[in-house]
Amino acid sequence: MNALERKKVSVITKYAAETFSEADWLTLGQITGQLNTITGHSRLLRSMSFGDDDYDYCVAEVLDEIFKNDPNLISDVIDHFDIDLWYEQKNPNKYKKLFIDSTITRADFWKEGYFKLFLSHLSSNKTRMSAMKSAFDKWGICAFIAHEDIEPSREWRSEVEAALETMDVMVAVVEPGFKESDWCCQEVGYALGRKIDIIPLRAGMDPFGFFGKYQGIQIKRRTPTDAANEVTKLLLRKPKHRLKLLLCMNKAFSSLGSEDKISILMMLDSWNVATNEQIKVLLERSSISDYEREKLKSIINRVGAFSEIRTTWPSEGIEDDIPF
Repeated sequence: MNALERKKVSVITKYAAETFSEADWLTLGQITGQLNTITGHSRLLRSMSFGDDDYDYCVAEVLDEIFKNDPNLISDVIDHFDIDLWYEQKNPNKYKKLFIDSTITRADFWKEGYFKLFLSHLSSNKTRMSAMKSAFDKWGICAFIAHEDIEPSREWRSEVEAALETMDVMVAVVEPGFKESDWCCQEVGYALGRKIDIIPLRAGMDPFGFFGKYQGIQIKRRTPTDAANEVTKLLLRKPKHRLKLLLCMNKAFSSLGSEDKISILMMLDSWNVATNEQIKVLLERSSISDYEREKLKSIINRVGAFSEIRTTWPSEGIEDDIPF
């Protein structure tokens, strides 16, 4: 076990010593497949029944035996008995370090310097989601889709939680079957709880429940690239996202091929969602070649790019804030 796992076992040990009944021990044995370890211990259940002084020691000994064989059982036990909720009440500060901060530090699947977008979708829609992820990447947006971004050796649920805890925005592809998916509904609920912006993409179904207030973007019979472009334009119209996204675009544009860079910069300019000064800085920081300068000459001349290169990003911009 690593250091974090040992700390979690320590919390489980405290919980078991304070609250477990014999029935709880038997349940633990069943869900871990270690019933013989529990019933075969010479002192555990007896010392619990008689309130003997060595009970805490017996608890620690049995749990150490169970978890050292399979540390993956730690999360299953915590979830089954809601031990994390119990510990949050007992010690909120240590709970955050143990169960929240540790999750965030493992969110290393995001591209550094990119805008973080969680893509909630049905697992049957993987091919189109992969295409949409690639389209987002050109805008400096790293889209998290579970089947691509989670390493096989990692615990699936923990990685999804890390993505939900660290995302900047959620896009939900709402189509028939979305409402029946427990995972999709929980992902949306997580975003609502964090008060994160949700952008529904209506693919044959309207948003429902608590996120039914979001109008969403109609993508039926539209390509994944079209959908990614519409989401990007909408994010840029949001003052709270605009500057951060422009900074992320700056990072992405530097590595794009000429045709992609030219096409995207021309599209961005046509949307009228950034000021001339912001486009000027973006051009000056995107490693524009002589060929690209020629193709973008009308925009460059209009915004005055490369005449006096700025060192800071202008924050002013369009202040309208349209609903989803």
